[in-house]
Amino acid sequence: MADYKQHIWDFMKSKIGNEYGVAGLMGNLYAESGLSPTNLQNTYETSLGMTDAQYTTAVDNGSYSESEFVNDSAGYGLAQWTYYSRKQLLYNEKVSAGVSIGDIDLQLNFLYWELQNSYPTVLRTLETATTIRQASDVVLLDFERPADQSESVQLYRASLGQSFYNELTGTGGGGGGGGGGVTIPRKRMSKILLYEG
Repeated sequence: MADYKQHIWDFMKSKIGNEYGVAGLMGNLYAESGLSPTNLQNTYETSLGMTDAQYTTAVDNGSYSESEFVNDSAGYGLAQWTYYSRKQLLYNEKVSAGVSIGDIDLQLNFLYWELQNSYPTVLRTLETATTIRQASDVVLLDFERPADQSESVQLYRASLGQSFYNELTGTGGGGGGGGGGVTIPRKRMSKILLYEG
Protein backbone atom coordinates (compact mmCIF):
# COMPACT_ATOMS: atom_id res chain seq x y z
CA MET A 1 0.00 0.00 0.00
CA ALA A 2 1.24 3.47 -0.84
CA ASP A 3 2.16 5.80 2.01
CA TYR A 4 0.05 8.92 1.61
CA LYS A 5 0.97 10.62 4.91
CA GLN A 6 3.03 13.45 3.47
CA HIS A 7 0.68 13.98 0.54
CA ILE A 8 -2.37 14.25 2.82
CA TRP A 9 -0.48 16.54 5.20
CA ASP A 10 0.68 18.85 2.41
CA PHE A 11 -2.75 19.01 0.76
CA MET A 12 -4.67 19.68 3.97
CA LYS A 13 -2.08 22.13 5.29
CA SER A 14 -2.39 24.14 2.07
CA LYS A 15 -6.17 24.27 2.58
CA ILE A 16 -6.55 24.49 6.37
CA GLY A 17 -3.36 26.40 7.16
CA ASN A 18 -3.14 25.15 10.74
CA GLU A 19 -0.85 22.27 11.66
CA TYR A 20 -2.90 21.40 14.77
CA GLY A 21 -6.03 21.16 12.64
CA VAL A 22 -4.34 19.01 10.02
CA ALA A 23 -2.88 16.70 12.66
CA GLY A 24 -6.24 16.29 14.40
CA LEU A 25 -7.93 15.50 11.09
CA MET A 26 -5.23 13.02 10.07
CA GLY A 27 -5.42 11.17 13.39
CA ASN A 28 -9.11 10.57 12.74
CA LEU A 29 -8.56 9.57 9.11
CA TYR A 30 -5.93 7.08 10.26
CA ALA A 31 -8.34 5.60 12.81
CA GLU A 32 -10.98 5.31 10.10
CA SER A 33 -8.96 4.00 7.15
CA GLY A 34 -5.27 3.74 7.94
CA LEU A 35 -4.97 6.69 5.48
CA SER A 36 -5.87 4.37 2.62
CA PRO A 37 -8.18 5.82 -0.04
CA THR A 38 -9.12 2.28 -1.12
CA ASN A 39 -10.01 1.02 2.34
CA LEU A 40 -13.26 -0.94 2.51
CA GLN A 41 -14.66 -1.24 6.03
CA ASN A 42 -13.29 -4.52 7.38
CA THR A 43 -16.66 -6.04 8.31
CA TYR A 44 -17.83 -5.55 4.72
CA GLU A 45 -14.79 -7.31 3.27
CA THR A 46 -16.28 -10.48 4.73
CA SER A 47 -19.95 -9.85 3.98
CA LEU A 48 -19.30 -8.67 0.41
CA GLY A 49 -16.52 -11.21 -0.17
CA MET A 50 -14.17 -8.57 -1.57
CA THR A 51 -10.81 -7.11 -0.60
CA ASP A 52 -10.15 -3.38 -0.72
CA ALA A 53 -8.64 -3.74 -4.21
CA GLN A 54 -11.43 -5.96 -5.53
CA TYR A 55 -14.13 -3.58 -4.28
CA THR A 56 -12.39 -0.54 -5.76
CA THR A 57 -11.93 -2.28 -9.12
CA ALA A 58 -15.53 -3.48 -9.16
CA VAL A 59 -16.86 0.02 -8.48
CA ASP A 60 -14.53 1.48 -11.11
CA ASN A 61 -15.46 -1.00 -13.85
CA GLY A 62 -19.19 -1.06 -13.02
CA SER A 63 -19.44 -4.73 -12.05
CA TYR A 64 -20.44 -3.36 -8.64
CA SER A 65 -23.03 -0.80 -9.70
CA GLU A 66 -23.37 2.81 -8.69
CA SER A 67 -26.55 1.89 -6.81
CA GLU A 68 -24.80 -0.94 -4.97
CA PHE A 69 -21.90 1.33 -3.98
CA VAL A 70 -24.14 4.15 -2.83
CA ASN A 71 -26.59 1.97 -0.86
CA ASP A 72 -24.42 -0.81 0.62
CA SER A 73 -23.72 1.08 3.91
CA ALA A 74 -20.08 -0.01 3.69
CA GLY A 75 -17.56 2.55 4.89
CA TYR A 76 -15.11 3.38 2.10
CA GLY A 77 -12.06 5.52 1.56
CA LEU A 78 -10.06 7.94 3.68
CA ALA A 79 -13.03 9.07 5.77
CA GLN A 80 -14.93 5.77 5.55
CA TRP A 81 -17.86 7.44 3.80
CA THR A 82 -20.89 5.34 4.71
CA TYR A 83 -24.10 7.34 4.41
CA TYR A 84 -25.75 7.02 0.98
CA SER A 85 -25.95 10.74 0.18
CA ARG A 86 -22.25 11.25 0.92
CA LYS A 87 -21.29 8.18 -1.12
CA GLN A 88 -23.46 9.41 -4.01
CA LEU A 89 -21.61 12.73 -4.05
CA LEU A 90 -18.26 10.94 -3.94
CA TYR A 91 -19.35 8.68 -6.79
CA ASN A 92 -20.54 11.66 -8.83
CA GLU A 93 -17.15 13.31 -8.38
CA LYS A 94 -15.41 10.11 -9.52
CA VAL A 95 -17.49 10.07 -12.71
CA SER A 96 -16.97 13.80 -13.32
CA ALA A 97 -13.19 13.56 -12.80
CA GLY A 98 -12.85 10.31 -14.76
CA VAL A 99 -10.65 8.70 -12.13
CA SER A 100 -10.82 5.71 -9.77
CA ILE A 101 -13.13 5.92 -6.77
CA GLY A 102 -9.95 5.16 -4.79
CA ASP A 103 -7.95 8.09 -6.18
CA ILE A 104 -6.23 9.95 -3.34
CA ASP A 105 -6.62 13.39 -4.90
CA LEU A 106 -10.29 12.81 -5.71
CA GLN A 107 -10.92 11.94 -2.07
CA LEU A 108 -8.85 14.78 -0.63
CA ASN A 109 -10.68 17.30 -2.80
CA PHE A 110 -14.03 15.74 -1.90
CA LEU A 111 -13.16 15.74 1.80
CA TYR A 112 -12.23 19.41 1.68
CA TRP A 113 -15.38 20.20 -0.33
CA GLU A 114 -17.47 18.44 2.34
CA LEU A 115 -15.77 20.42 5.09
CA GLN A 116 -16.44 23.68 3.26
CA ASN A 117 -20.02 22.98 2.24
CA SER A 118 -21.51 20.51 4.72
CA TYR A 119 -19.33 20.95 7.82
CA PRO A 120 -18.21 24.61 7.87
CA THR A 121 -18.12 24.72 11.68
CA VAL A 122 -15.74 21.75 11.71
CA LEU A 123 -13.55 23.47 9.10
CA ARG A 124 -13.46 26.73 11.09
CA THR A 125 -12.39 24.81 14.18
CA LEU A 126 -9.65 23.02 12.21
CA GLU A 127 -8.43 26.39 10.92
CA THR A 128 -8.30 27.96 14.39
CA ALA A 129 -7.60 25.06 16.78
CA THR A 130 -4.95 25.79 19.37
CA THR A 131 -4.42 22.12 20.29
CA ILE A 132 -4.45 18.83 18.43
CA ARG A 133 -7.02 17.52 20.89
CA GLN A 134 -9.44 20.36 20.05
CA ALA A 135 -9.10 19.62 16.33
CA SER A 136 -9.31 15.87 16.78
CA ASP A 137 -12.43 16.07 18.95
CA VAL A 138 -14.35 18.22 16.47
CA VAL A 139 -13.61 15.74 13.67
CA LEU A 140 -14.54 12.78 15.85
CA LEU A 141 -17.71 14.26 17.34
CA ASP A 142 -19.05 16.41 14.50
CA PHE A 143 -17.70 14.88 11.26
CA GLU A 144 -16.95 11.17 11.66
CA ARG A 145 -19.46 10.50 14.47
CA PRO A 146 -18.58 6.87 15.24
CA ALA A 147 -20.69 4.83 17.64
CA ASP A 148 -18.00 5.00 20.34
CA GLN A 149 -17.14 8.61 21.15
CA SER A 150 -15.85 7.90 24.65
CA GLU A 151 -13.01 9.75 26.35
CA SER A 152 -10.66 6.84 25.62
CA VAL A 153 -11.46 7.07 21.90
CA GLN A 154 -10.98 10.84 22.00
CA LEU A 155 -7.58 10.40 23.64
CA TYR A 156 -6.59 7.63 21.22
CA ARG A 157 -7.43 9.66 18.12
CA ALA A 158 -5.72 12.77 19.49
CA SER A 159 -2.61 10.66 20.19
CA LEU A 160 -2.62 9.55 16.55
CA GLY A 161 -2.81 13.20 15.54
CA GLN A 162 0.08 13.98 17.87
CA SER A 163 2.14 11.26 16.18
CA PHE A 164 1.52 12.80 12.77
CA TYR A 165 2.31 16.25 14.10
CA ASN A 166 5.58 15.07 15.62
CA GLU A 167 6.63 13.20 12.49
CA LEU A 168 5.56 15.70 9.86
CA THR A 169 6.65 18.90 11.58
CA GLY A 170 9.85 17.37 12.92
CA THR A 171 9.05 18.45 16.46
CA GLY A 172 8.07 16.77 19.67
CA GLY A 173 5.60 19.49 20.63
CA GLY A 174 2.07 19.94 19.49
CA GLY A 175 -0.22 21.49 21.98
CA GLY A 176 -1.49 18.66 24.12
CA GLY A 177 -2.33 15.91 21.71
CA GLY A 178 -2.77 13.37 24.44
CA GLY A 179 -0.92 10.09 24.59
CA GLY A 180 2.74 9.73 23.79
CA GLY A 181 2.36 9.60 20.05
CA VAL A 182 2.13 5.81 19.99
CA THR A 183 1.44 4.43 16.53
CA ILE A 184 -0.59 1.24 16.43
CA PRO A 185 -0.07 -0.93 13.35
CA ARG A 186 -3.05 -0.77 10.94
CA LYS A 187 -4.15 -4.41 11.20
CA ARG A 188 -4.00 -4.39 14.99
CA MET A 189 -5.75 -1.02 15.12
CA SER A 190 -8.59 -2.22 12.91
CA LYS A 191 -9.31 -5.09 15.27
CA ILE A 192 -9.33 -2.77 18.29
CA LEU A 193 -11.33 0.10 16.83
CA LEU A 194 -13.80 -0.31 14.03
CA TYR A 195 -15.90 2.71 13.24
CA GLU A 196 -18.23 3.74 10.49
CA GLY A 197 -17.64 7.20 8.98
